[in-house]
Amino acid sequence: MGLPPGTVVKALRNVGDRGYFLGITAKGWWLVGIDVGIGRRLFAPVPLGTAENALGIDCFVNGPIDVLCIRDERDPNQQARTWVVDAQTGNIVFDAVSDLRMRPAEKHPQVIQVGNYVVAEAGRSGVHGVGRHAELTWFVPGDGVLKQSEAWGRDVAPQTLAVQGGAGLGDVVFSVSDGKLVKPSLPDSSQLGRAIVYPNGFGYEYTGPDKLDRVAFFDNSGARLSRPELTGTLRTGSLDVPMIETESKDIVMTLEGRQLVEIPKSELTPYARRIGARLFIASDEQQRDWHQYDLRTGASGKTCESDLGFGYLGSDGAVAIIADGSSAGAIDLATCDPLWALPHETRESAIEVWKVNTTLIQRTNDDLFSLVAPK
Repeated sequence: MGLPPGTVVKALRNVGDRGYFLGITAKGWWLVGIDVGIGRRLFAPVPLGTAENALGIDCFVNGPIDVLCIRDERDPNQQARTWVVDAQTGNIVFDAVSDLRMRPAEKHPQVIQVGNYVVAEAGRSGVHGVGRHAELTWFVPGDGVLKQSEAWGRDVAPQTLAVQGGAGLGDVVFSVSDGKLVKPSLPDSSQLGRAIVYPNGFGYEYTGPDKLDRVAFFDNSGARLSRPELTGTLRTGSLDVPMIETESKDIVMTLEGRQLVEIPKSELTPYARRIGARLFIASDEQQRDWHQYDLRTGASGKTCESDLGFGYLGSDGAVAIIADGSSAGAIDLATCDPLWALPHETRESAIEVWKVNTTLIQRTNDDLFSLVAPK
């Protein structure tokens, strides 16, 4: 890859098969771009300065034509060194200090990755876009706190919408590419509440003249897709598919309002993951027991005792790959039985496994490999 010997490589983010990695040495950092589909370097490693007096560094995709890298300084009053790198050529578009921060900082906008774009939380006033010279661009007023940001890896396309609180009013939904507000098609008498973005649309809680809690679903333009005839609120732990909490049960449905699964109401917040035609729901405190439902029939299936939350790497719909410390293993989703496991790291070999788009990547010391299913 053209890095100094002994460089440790960490996965950052990706745009399709274009994966971006951080090369870490005792003296500083490098940005590395690799087409993981063919294993070819996108550009020569880009130096990102030394580690002296630095608190840390992170890089984000933006546009998705750029990679934005921010090095926070130990002195909170010192501006952060910032680079903007062309995501395809590796050419440096911008290299200077800026007011952006990669971590929360008083009086400085914090950068957040949403889909393939970067947005910046601006105190308690709203959210900005970020341009090619690390400048703040469009602005959406609100409480400046994004409701959904990077958490679990998910088998969905990068989201194009984001949600922030409305500073005492209902949540605000907007486009992360240009800051355009996406207003839901509801009667003017409706009082908006929480909003959640899903693949291909979003949902809103609202109350009408009857003062009952209801929900409605919309496409990415704000056109209404459905307004279910039930009272309830949106479960915040289900982002792949809408889940409505009613007085007696939880109901999973499509954005078009078709009921998929009905499950007993949980006292703890249930967390859900969609894998192909299966929906896995964990309602235990540790999120280790994932009960599955068939989204085609609504039938209940087996419970998998595994980390399908933060540990989930990917699936073909039948087999799931789960991170296990420094390694990874596979489980049969129908039976929840383990199928195989990769070796763990030793004193001689440091191992990490990541998913970049649809490719599994293993780092062993300073080498990167793509992984395929065992035969």
